[in-house]
Amino acid sequence: MANIAFLVEWFPGGGVERVIMNLAQPLADRGHKMFLFVHNLQTEKMSAVLPIEYIRIPHSALSSQNYEMVRQAIIDNHIDIFFSTGRFPKYLPKLNAEDICKLVFVLHGCPFYEKLEKWGQIIRPSKRTIGEWINRYLVNYPKFKLGYYDRKMKKRYHSIYNAVDAYGVLFEEYGKMVANEVGTPYEESKCVVLQNPIQITGGVDLSTQREKRVIFVGRLSYWDKRIDRLLSAWKLIYNDFPEWRLSIVGEGSERNTLEKYVHDNGLQRVEFLGFTPNPQNMYTTSEILCLTSTIEGCPMVLLEAQACGCATIAFDCSAGVRELLSPNWESGVYVPNGDIKAYAEALAKLMSDDNLRSKIQQNGVENAKRFSPEKSAEQYHALIEQLMQK
Repeated sequence: MANIAFLVEWFPGGGVERVIMNLAQPLADRGHKMFLFVHNLQTEKMSAVLPIEYIRIPHSALSSQNYEMVRQAIIDNHIDIFFSTGRFPKYLPKLNAEDICKLVFVLHGCPFYEKLEKWGQIIRPSKRTIGEWINRYLVNYPKFKLGYYDRKMKKRYHSIYNAVDAYGVLFEEYGKMVANEVGTPYEESKCVVLQNPIQITGGVDLSTQREKRVIFVGRLSYWDKRIDRLLSAWKLIYNDFPEWRLSIVGEGSERNTLEKYVHDNGLQRVEFLGFTPNPQNMYTTSEILCLTSTIEGCPMVLLEAQACGCATIAFDCSAGVRELLSPNWESGVYVPNGDIKAYAEALAKLMSDDNLRSKIQQNGVENAKRFSPEKSAEQYHALIEQLMQK
């Protein structure tokens, strides 16, 4: 059918790479041949052999030094469609100008998240040198308030949109945001929904007794994940639930700070379990998964937890979160973004009401079925067919 290629920095890796892994077989079943342009390849970390042909690139995925090599590999392997997944190397407009293949950019986050990322980096509490303090408050802060980063971000979105044949988004609402920014009606735009697929092995037995455990699974970072907000909420309610515990699964730069907060505030029944390559067992044995991010695109952790029968709760930080957890208090729970008291109250309600929690768990399992690899692959397949006909 078509030779398609994806560009990534490392493989296997995080969420973007899991998406590619989940798509590989369904797309192969539809007759497509998949290539992966990758800088750091570690196939020994993969649990299964995938129908992918790997092409190593010598420099970081975004480096313009890769251009000639990537261009020639596209020609030699008769690549029809080149997917840039979450990354936009500066050499893509050159590829577009040469018209040697169709180009697709897939935004794997919420549109305009970059502005929130920059703000989070500016306000992040930490000890800094005099030079860092000057750069933070006398350079970056004024530039942010004067709109420098906002203008730079929007210029980048226009550049990407103009350089590709299709612009993939995770949800229709995100497509409308991008189309509005570039001044095109959504129905006439290049935007197309390409949802993230999840792969869960084995069935889910909701009748199995679960541990009275609340979990967080993810990267321990400040600007986006904000696990400190979860600890603040736990501080408000843990004394009322002596049989429950909080388990934090993941690694990151904030771990020491978070552990210090737990120690300094005397929080009980909080454990840091570190990184695990396969958190599925945590989902299937725990009652509730918490997400406390300030911004999310399509948080895979919510989908994976739902698919395993775990009740989910998050801050209402994006259209993606609302899409996954709606209707509220049916498939999941979301509360106003940043309202820690409301979050703590909602979490306490989930912990105390077995019937409510059971209903949300059952509905979550059904909701997650919308994001199967087969359904996502069908969206990619439809786009491939459309582009091949042009």
